[in-house]
Amino acid sequence: MTFDEALQIITEEYERASTAIPSWPIDPIHAASVVAEEAGELLQAANDSVYPTHNHSGPAYERMRKEATQTAAMALRFLVGLENYSPDSKSPQVRRLK
Repeated sequence: MTFDEALQIITEEYERASTAIPSWPIDPIHAASVVAEEAGELLQAANDSVYPTHNHSGPAYERMRKEATQTAAMALRFLVGLENYSPDSKSPQVRRLK
């Protein structure tokens, strides 16, 4: 895969995810958690490619490509929202903690 091809599939995933789930956390902790969740799924797919002990669907290469794409797309969503994050945000998650 070329760099341009990688950017293309990341952009497509960013647009798909933004349309399918338009809401995005307004605080950095929950936004970063979304990125971390996708990165964890990428790590799981990579582990399964070397240590195939889990019964996950699809070839490991395809799962790794999918999860890497989703991780990059969510990292872009994090960056796009960065200027709007506030530790004093009015998000329901943060209000419950105070």
